[in-house]
Amino acid sequence: MSWLTQIKGWVLDVDGCLVRTSRPGGAGGNAVAGAVEFVTALKQAEHRVLVCTNASERPPPVYADHLRELGFPITDEDFVTAGSAGADYIAAHHPGAAVVAVGGEGITWPLLERGLSLCDGRTLQECAAVLVGAAPAYSRDQLNAACMAVEAGATLYVSQDQPWFYGGAGRSIAVSAVIAAAISWVTKADALVTGKPSPVLAEALLQRLGLPADRTAVVGDAPAEIELAKAMGARCVAVLSGALRMDQIADLGPELRPDAVVTDVAELHQQLTSHSTPIPGVLS
Repeated sequence: MSWLTQIKGWVLDVDGCLVRTSRPGGAGGNAVAGAVEFVTALKQAEHRVLVCTNASERPPPVYADHLRELGFPITDEDFVTAGSAGADYIAAHHPGAAVVAVGGEGITWPLLERGLSLCDGRTLQECAAVLVGAAPAYSRDQLNAACMAVEAGATLYVSQDQPWFYGGAGRSIAVSAVIAAAISWVTKADALVTGKPSPVLAEALLQRLGLPADRTAVVGDAPAEIELAKAMGARCVAVLSGALRMDQIADLGPELRPDAVVTDVAELHQQLTSHSTPIPGVLS
């Protein structure tokens, strides 16, 4: 693992990696042992750290605030959701566009922050995109506006397309994927995924990190993080504290094998500190 000494930018998964929870985005969870110390060490070493989740029900500052309550030295800007990554991508590829938001503040907040406007469904020809995120409930008006906008030519985006969410403490349905599947069934349009492990997210993360791909690493507990690292051209460290098991990793094809496997981020921290050429500032 000598390549670790070259890493200056980190994309860290939340659920099952930094936090054990049964709800997306670390909500209601507890920090994995040693995770706070690991992130703190990276920050002290002045490494670039992004915390990334497929959650999209809340704005990034809400999720970031919960991590800060658990002791993580994370800023609002460090936290990337599938919803905020979608807003990043739409703002870059549809600048100034009107967007039909199918979800709650987890997608409306980043869309508005990036200078995009929300389409009310009455002028659908002006809507360039539809973004589906997680929400506790959806209205008939939202779904109708989304389907009509896609029929009129809007691009359909969804925060994720995985059926289940795993956070190291049980699983729950990935509701945004279900809603997007319903819109796709009506419109016959495929949804472009903005969360893990999509090229949309890979582009957004690399832009935020501002580092060459070969100087970055993705750390996570699911095949999605491995695929994300491949999409970014980054290194990947798989942790066994969440959804992944060692036998599952062994069954992955050579093109999806992670660069390293550790029990949890505490072991990764130990690897960094015990390396023959320790990274400055990452010592315990």
